Amino acid sequence: MSQVSAGGAAAEHVIRVASYYDSNTRRFLRFGETNDAIHRGVWMPGVTNAAEAGELINRMVVERLSGHVPAGEGRVLDLGCGVGATVVRMAKATNAHVTGVTISRVQAEIAEKRLTAEGLTERCHIVCDDFAQLPAEPRYHAMVAIESMVHSPSLANLISSLAARLHPGGRLIVCDDWMTDKDRGLPARERCLDQFRAGWRIGSLHTVPELADMSQRVGLRLLEDLDLTSYLRLGRPRDRVIDVVLSATGALPRVHDRLVETPFWANMIGGSALQAGLSQRWMEYRLLVLERV
Repeated sequence: MSQVSAGGAAAEHVIRVASYYDSNTRRFLRFGETNDAIHRGVWMPGVTNAAEAGELINRMVVERLSGHVPAGEGRVLDLGCGVGATVVRMAKATNAHVTGVTISRVQAEIAEKRLTAEGLTERCHIVCDDFAQLPAEPRYHAMVAIESMVHSPSLANLISSLAARLHPGGRLIVCDDWMTDKDRGLPARERCLDQFRAGWRIGSLHTVPELADMSQRVGLRLLEDLDLTSYLRLGRPRDRVIDVVLSATGALPRVHDRLVETPFWANMIGGSALQAGLSQRWMEYRLLVLERV
């Protein structure tokens, strides 16, 4: 693929991601695992309800920012900030200047209203843009990406861009789905991963060792790799219904392709594939901490 056509494909992918979230965000908030954030609930020991499960990732992120963000003067960037719940949580916990970036105008509007309601507009703001196209300045003491990096059309390019915008000693905290090598080449595995990519508009599905190698090349070292897969609640009843629909349309590629292009069904198909992939350990949900040396 030529440089021009590769750039065109990346731009088209970004537009598809934006459309996906513009169309689905309000439904995510209405019917998701929590009503305050779009990311998944993590049911570690001690978590007793959905609100605590949905807040756990935010709490783990804040713990890993502690001592690494100068109070008052620190700058934190939330990549793929959604509707701003994590921005608010980090701003209150660190007293830092926090910038949230989302590709979705719908999410940006909701997030801006949240900041206003919380009285945080003086040191927090939302940018509606592609987080791979950030300006060179300012530089940040920490960056956070919760369930967003997989949407990047090129993880290697993104990691290089982010590393250049981190202060020395700055941290990049990532919580996302990572491919494993289990059953590589098995047709059922590859179909599952393809459905996940197509449904959820996934641009970069890599293994953790691949990420660590990309990061090392640009001066980031992996400090922590925490597997959270076993703390997710997998096996939702709706996925059985989706599997029936997919089986019925499997012999009708045009029908299946139309479903994948519809934001609602794209989310259902991708979500069902994700559940299957995590259950089989073809993918894992992991929290990673990288630091700029």
